[in-house]
Amino acid sequence: MRKSILALAFVLFLTNYAKAQDLLEPSPDISAKRVVEIQLTALQQNDSPSIDAGIVQTWAFAHPDNKRHTGPLSRFAAMVKSPYYKDMINHSKHTINSLVKTNQYALFKVVIISKENIKSTFKWELVRAKTGSLSGAWMTISVSPPLRAEGSI
Repeated sequence: MRKSILALAFVLFLTNYAKAQDLLEPSPDISAKRVVEIQLTALQQNDSPSIDAGIVQTWAFAHPDNKRHTGPLSRFAAMVKSPYYKDMINHSKHTINSLVKTNQYALFKVVIISKENIKSTFKWELVRAKTGSLSGAWMTISVSPPLRAEGSI
């Protein structure tokens, strides 16, 4: 019971934080590559201006289908902090290379150098949202687990 109350408090904190901050929101005017840049820069500076602000910003650009698999926000935050993705948090450097781009789909190779100088490669997939207020906006549908061997993509 206590664990559930703490989880709920955490979600409410992050939700209120997201409303209070100037988060960038998905828009058809933002390119697919720029969405990835926004997410990576946010994760690179995860605790600025407050704890886990980068995770909250990244969540804002997660496609609704992605959120159904990785959410709620507290579960998404735990996933980003897991051994698979933790090197994204406060990383020192990243590069983004476009692999595939159509009108509705984009695939990027993202290389991250962690604060511990570990190099990881990720496949970052985006699609355009098709319904509601997000229609036409590029949103992240999937990020692969790290591919540590060079040339994995």
